[in-house]
Amino acid sequence: MVQYILKDSDAVQKIEFLQLESLTLQGLPNLISFCSKKESSTSISPQESALFKQKILFPKLEKLKLSSIGIERIWTPHAFCSTQNLTSLIIEGCANLKYVLSDSMPEYLQQLKCLEISECKCIQEIISTDKMIQQTFKNRALIRFPRLNSLKLKGLQKLIGFCHEDYTVEFPVLTILEIENCSELKEFIHNSVRKDIPTHEVLFNNKVAFPNLEKITISHLRNAKRIWFDQLHTNSFSMLKELTVKECDALLNIFSPFLLGHFQRLENLIVINCASLEQVFQLQVQDLDIEETYVIESQLKKVNLVRLPKLKHVWTKNHKGNISFESLQEVRIRECWSLKALFPFSIAKNLQQLEALTINSCGLEEIVSKSVEESDEQEICFAFNKLFYLELWNLPYLTYFYPRMHKTTWTALKQLRIFRCGRIKIFGHEESQIQHPLFLIEKVIPQLEKVSFNRGDIEMISDGQYESDLFCNIKILRISCYSNVSAVFPISFLKRFYNLESLELGSCNFNELASFESDACEDKDMIITIPKIKKLKLVLIKNIRHLWKQDSLLDHICASLKCLEVWQCHNLINLGLDLSFFKTLTTLDVWKCNGMSELITSFKVQSLVCLVTMRIRECEVMREVVASDGDEASYEIVLRVLKRLELHCLQNLTSFCSGNYTLWCPSLEQVTLSQCPRMKNFYQGKLITPKLHKVQLTETDVRGRWAGDLNATVEQLYKEQVL
Repeated sequence: MVQYILKDSDAVQKIEFLQLESLTLQGLPNLISFCSKKESSTSISPQESALFKQKILFPKLEKLKLSSIGIERIWTPHAFCSTQNLTSLIIEGCANLKYVLSDSMPEYLQQLKCLEISECKCIQEIISTDKMIQQTFKNRALIRFPRLNSLKLKGLQKLIGFCHEDYTVEFPVLTILEIENCSELKEFIHNSVRKDIPTHEVLFNNKVAFPNLEKITISHLRNAKRIWFDQLHTNSFSMLKELTVKECDALLNIFSPFLLGHFQRLENLIVINCASLEQVFQLQVQDLDIEETYVIESQLKKVNLVRLPKLKHVWTKNHKGNISFESLQEVRIRECWSLKALFPFSIAKNLQQLEALTINSCGLEEIVSKSVEESDEQEICFAFNKLFYLELWNLPYLTYFYPRMHKTTWTALKQLRIFRCGRIKIFGHEESQIQHPLFLIEKVIPQLEKVSFNRGDIEMISDGQYESDLFCNIKILRISCYSNVSAVFPISFLKRFYNLESLELGSCNFNELASFESDACEDKDMIITIPKIKKLKLVLIKNIRHLWKQDSLLDHICASLKCLEVWQCHNLINLGLDLSFFKTLTTLDVWKCNGMSELITSFKVQSLVCLVTMRIRECEVMREVVASDGDEASYEIVLRVLKRLELHCLQNLTSFCSGNYTLWCPSLEQVTLSQCPRMKNFYQGKLITPKLHKVQLTETDVRGRWAGDLNATVEQLYKEQVL
């Protein structure tokens, strides 16, 4: 129960730590002060309750960290005069702390470079205007931190502002600003501590200067309605390169047209989970004319917008075309269901640098909105000559790329992921007279390395006459949307893909992969042309119960298989693979297969001679990974190269395997075991794991747990959770 570090004496006038450069006080919840009260004192004054008194001097102190200590105040007036060399101040978890700095203290923090304050639930201001301090020092109009380059404020539940608006605060070299989980914060420079006085509710106004700020993170500021005031301090934010905004539910927009000139150097924008946000870039104000000479050339390169349920515009329409985003390289939009169009015509026509575009689970009806200025007779061409990755995923309302006649070029496109875009025609022939397709097969397919086809695409391609090498560059193929329960896996379709390396099947109702068209196996030459893949991924194959049956074409396709991923195949009983599958397999990943009570038998697991990684997650009824086949006494199981094993969220798992054979894993180095509440032991038989020295509870658990061996560790973890 430490209350003081030193004992004070009336006879001592000054205590100096002449060589001390770093001081950390941590885990001292009862600490009252660094130095005890004077012997003659009968009560503790506010000055004496502070951590550092005037007589305690640290002339060379550079780093100060206070963590989980019980003090209410750090410095008394004048005590901070010995902090002139302080470069780093970190305060965390000080629940009773009410004051950090007084309005005069920055004068003595001219060397401060790093200021971090977190999880202090009583702090209302960083720079206090406390009455006692105001009586001691005369107010100053300007507060300046000349060398501060990093400021982080996190988990300050009562924080209403950095300081009062009586001051202008300058951060001339600050490059990083992070404000997170400060739920009451509306204004960085606030105008009142009284709730009955209305505020502007703008986070940054012209009372704070950030001329060199490069990175801002704003998170969980649930009451801030605007980020920027219409007038900012001269040159503030002009060097900003990265802005991240998360969980700010009251925000309506990010940038207004009056401020776009301040943010021309912005390169990376991330906005996530802002419940009220309607606009990101407001390019012009309705009924307000902005001078045509006002030209802005944004350097924005990356945009990432996620879960913005009310977002209507990423960019509002700009009829004058005086604002450009020609540097855009990557745009990712996810779960924005109120968004009807992504790019205004004025932006889309100049995206020559765009390299990657992802639109996932949104309400888009068109990717480029109709231009008012362009006539129907005018030929319009959109050139995406650097775009190599395009993902259009779960866009049920997408009808057009652009609602008027147009042409598109995709000369660099290599990866194309399409799923559940039922209203738009994705692929078509050059001579086709039906709805204008997004891509012409003859032009785009030869350059692709990764592509997604649905049932309609496959039927159209199968009926067409194409050059034999049209699909020769495709290495990764995804087949989806075979919803008919009688659907047959189109194995013969694969003969077109000479260089195929990875096959993914998603959202299909195949009963078994081993089925094939009636005449598919009659042509031996055709079987030889079907490629041997290295990776097979199965996602939501709803009706499949067994992966393999005897004399299947899968024997040939998977003869060189390295990676097998089986996700959300709820009717799958077990892998049931032929032994030939296993001999080359290095990675096995099974996730959310809720009908699987076991993964594999003890006889077949012996064929996993190349397996390096096994990952089993969230399989509700799985009781054991390796099931005994009743003849375990006659052999031992050797997983010679298995290095990593992950078992996660297996609610009914009781052990890794049953039986009494010897299980030998000479290379096993990493075992991650989490949320397996019924697992009493790893294995009852003889277990040999010479390189394993810990069991991790999560992937990031560096220390892990260890009780001498794997079995003992699992047993100990089980006992701990039961108790």
